[in-house]
Amino acid sequence: MKPKWMNNKDTHRQKSDKRVKKVAKKYGAKVVANSGATPWSKGDLKLHNNMIEHKMTGKKSYKLNKSDLLKLYSDAVKEGMNPIFMIDFGEVMLTGCVRKIKL
Repeated sequence: MKPKWMNNKDTHRQKSDKRVKKVAKKYGAKVVANSGATPWSKGDLKLHNNMIEHKMTGKKSYKLNKSDLLKLYSDAVKEGMNPIFMIDFGEVMLTGCVRKIKL
């Protein structure tokens, strides 16, 4: 059996990075270095005053976790930006603004 790196297939991270660049180009957004894994800049994309978290899947469904939304909300508020969560299924995409509310 060949090691994964010898198959010349992109990893999920590589595919996601390519997709983020395409989305950024289409909407005029800026790609955040290292997908926001730095202490000073979070999120995957920045567009005007929006911080966008991009999640990509090739599956038929995506499990959305409350913790992902709360983390994005917290990171965006710290930078004075609006949190936007984007789920990319390839041919269709769901984009929504994350808000904390009290009812």
